[in-house]
Amino acid sequence: MTGRWQRVCRVEEVPAGRPVGRIVGESDRVCVVDRGDGEYVAMLDRCPHRDVALSDGVVRDGTLVCPGHFWCFDLATGERTDLPERGATVYRTRVVDGWVEAELPPPPSRRSIREWLLSEARARSGQPADG
Repeated sequence: MTGRWQRVCRVEEVPAGRPVGRIVGESDRVCVVDRGDGEYVAMLDRCPHRDVALSDGVVRDGTLVCPGHFWCFDLATGERTDLPERGATVYRTRVVDGWVEAELPPPPSRRSIREWLLSEARARSGQPADG
């Protein structure tokens, strides 16, 4: 599934070695890090362990250290350095006209409360979701 490219912040707003958090659109939380090699990393600004902002973390030796429980995420891949299957969500990133842009997933489709309640009731009763 293809996402949508969104401007996150200006290049000069990202100091080397310090993560920056931004809200993009209505609710997308994005953390941007200058890797120090001319490349930027954008990821979901949320540790997969808890709802802790990774942008409050520390960059050290090519990793982003979560401020919650000190999990370390490789900036190149998003993988947790000691447990790769628990990685952070990393977005494709590019720089366009001085802006760091990230390819964010499409927003979830909106359903009315009635549609949601019916789908939950069907799921709990074993009925097909569309029936």
